[in-house]
This record gives sequence, structure tokens and C-alpha cells, in this order.
Amino acid sequence: MTYIFNDPVHGTIELEPVLVQIIDTPEFQRLRNIKQTGVAYYVYPGATHNRFEHCIGVCHLAGLMLDKLSTQRSVTSVDKLCVQIAGLVHDVGHGPFSHQFDDSFIKNVSTAKWSHELQSCRIFDHIVETHEKVSSALKLAGLTAVDLLFIKELINAKDYKSDSEWLFKGRPKELSFLYEIVANERTGIDVDKFDYLLRDCYHLGVNCTLDWRRLVHMMRIVEIDGQQRIAIRDKEKDNVFNMFYLRMHLHRIAYQHPTCCAIDLMIRDILITCNDVLFDDMLISDSINHLERYLTLTDFILERIANKEHTNVHPEHLEKAKKLIYRIKTRQLYVLVAQTPPTTLRFKDKEQILNDIVQGDNLLGETIHFSDVRLNFGKWGPTGDPLQAVLFYDKNGEVIPAKSYDQSSLFVPSSWSQQHLRMFCTSEDPSVVELARRKCNEWISRTSFS
Repeated sequence: MTYIFNDPVHGTIELEPVLVQIIDTPEFQRLRNIKQTGVAYYVYPGATHNRFEHCIGVCHLAGLMLDKLSTQRSVTSVDKLCVQIAGLVHDVGHGPFSHQFDDSFIKNVSTAKWSHELQSCRIFDHIVETHEKVSSALKLAGLTAVDLLFIKELINAKDYKSDSEWLFKGRPKELSFLYEIVANERTGIDVDKFDYLLRDCYHLGVNCTLDWRRLVHMMRIVEIDGQQRIAIRDKEKDNVFNMFYLRMHLHRIAYQHPTCCAIDLMIRDILITCNDVLFDDMLISDSINHLERYLTLTDFILERIANKEHTNVHPEHLEKAKKLIYRIKTRQLYVLVAQTPPTTLRFKDKEQILNDIVQGDNLLGETIHFSDVRLNFGKWGPTGDPLQAVLFYDKNGEVIPAKSYDQSSLFVPSSWSQQHLRMFCTSEDPSVVELARRKCNEWISRTSFS
């Protein structure tokens, strides 16, 4: 017996009972309250979709992709189930507002080696250990301790990345193609990307040019240096390129939209300000090491802060955070006062940049926040050209040497990556905003970005 889900992106989805047992846990249901595109909902009203449906979609696509590949290499039902489980739980470790929590908040308040992928592995262990119905279903399906390790390797494959040796323990290198389905650290072509591109376009109201079905149909398993890898027919290079271009396009118009960046900075300031206020006995940032507390964190964290009546620690922090939340609700956002021209430079020393801008005016300096805008095609190839990392095969089934996109087309970007530095003013005083605007633009005019 399978369970049927009706999905707006993929249509009918059928899942095995063991997968539904995982879905029907509080840890997974928490994803209903974490937006897939973070703060983009504040700009795109249709971006109401959550990590919950994305994970189900990835699980579904993982099964379909493996069904196609299994016609070329023998895989067991346990192999398929492990890959689908990895797709299902790969994002259960996300914090409030998805990537905003780890990229913007945690990195500013903690030096701990932490990622949402690593947290997903910890939460998966927690689900298995605390829910007997899940552990029993996994055992009944024939999964062993090695299989559970395999699932976590699939989720957090980047920690095992090596060009010289096989570091994975869950499966031998003869089944290495299994590690390229959910989170492909070699080429970036995986079902996680397929689903979020399709789903985000659908809810953002953006035209989607990704033909994932044709890409999967044109996949073939090939042997490279003793490993079984996934290659794509060479005539699909434009389809592959369009996928990476679509990713960059969504970053430009949605994920890193100027208003999204402003709200991201405001939420970061709220969480940093309330780091010692939300919980009476623990910092928010410390909850990453305490799963029971971490699992209470969702996008509703702003409402929890706004409705918190008092605190015994730093009541002024709570009051400041509430004012920022009110500003978000009333659209009194941080103001974008300047943006550098596109450049390939990295703006690493923000403190020096701020000093150069304010020139001793420390009060003005307190009102200026920076936001790095980085646009690229995924940086999979050595030059940033994603096609250089993709394996292609010709009509005879022979793997062909890696080619950059400019070897097959004259229509290529002049650069595969670019960066802007956006400068926001946090003040609500128009005169301060104008002063910040003038100072920032003066710094831009006297700085070389070539």
C-alpha cells in the first residue's frame, strides 16, 4: 500500500508507508512553519510554500531518478528507500527563515562549525531514536546501521568531498552514482535543485525554463576512475546551462532582492538583539546544540518575541527587537542608500570600508549596514562555468572531455560571477538617511572596482 499526495508542482505523488511514518512526526511537521524562500514572502505574496512540501517533492523526484538509473545498474529496494529518505529529511535541520538563520544569524554570533545539513543528520538520528514507529518501520524495511549512515552521508555529502580517495562508508565506490542524486557535490545537478527551482518559480510567479524530465531521461551511468558517475547526453548542454542560469536569475530577482536583503538584515538584528532574551536559560544561538529547544524554532519566532511580555535579562533588548518587528510589519524598512557597480572583487574588510565611508562619524557608522550580493552559476567548474564540472557523453555512449560553455556557443557571459555591496541605513530620520546616502556614494565614486 502506498500513500497518495496531490502536489501542485509534480501532481500525484506516491510514497511508501515508511516514508509517511517519518512525515508524521513533530520534527518533520515543524517544516510546515518554515518558508522555503525565507523572507521572499515579504516581497512575493505567492511565496507561501514551506520546506515541508519541498522535502516531499525531493523525495518523490529521488525515487523517479533512481528508477531511471536502475535500468542501467542494479540497485536494491533498500538503496532506493535510503535515497528517498535522504531526500525527505535533507532539510529538517533548517532554522527560522531557512538560510537566513545559518547564513545571516549564526555566522554572526557563533564560531561553531555548524550547517543545516549537519543539523538535518542530527535530527534524523533523533527521529529514529525517539519514535518507535519509525525505527520499527525502518527495521521492517531491512535497513541496518550502515544504511542509516548512508542516508546521513547523502544529506551531508560535502563533508566527505575528496578527489583522491573514497571517504564514504555507507556504500562502496561501485555505487558512487547514488551520491549524485539528492545533493550532488560534484556537478550541482540533483533533485534538490530540480524541486526548488520548479517550486520556487511556481510560487514566485516566474517562468520556469527547466526541463528536468528530459535531463533525467538523458542521464547515463559511466565509469570514471573506478567510480560509477552520472553523465548527460552532450546535446543537452543548453538545458543544463539554462538550469544554472535559472538559479542565478532567481537569486537576482528574488532571493537577493533589495527589499529581501533589507528585511534579512532587520531579522538578523532582531535575533542578535534577542539572542539572550527569547529563552530564559539559553541563548538562541546555543540551541543548535540542544535539539529539543532548537526544534521549537520556526518562522513564528518573530511573533514569539513580539508577544513576550517581560524578561529578567536585558529588557531593553526585548524592547528594541519589538520595535524592529513593528517596523517590518508597517514597512518602515532599512533604506538602501547605495550599491557598488558589479565587480569580481570580494569586500572582506567591512570595518575598513565603514571607516572610509563615515570618516570618524561614529554615530553615522552605527546606522550603516552592509549586505553582500553574490551572483554566480554555482561555481562548479574551475572558472565558474558550471558545464566544466558536468560529465557528458556522445551519441556513441563515449564520455567526452569536459568543455566550457564558450567552446560550444558564442553567447556566453563576460563573467561567471559578480558581486555588489549594498549599503543600508537603519535610521528613520530622513536627514540621517540622506547623509548616509551621500557618504556612501562619495566612497563609491572614489573607489576603483576593477
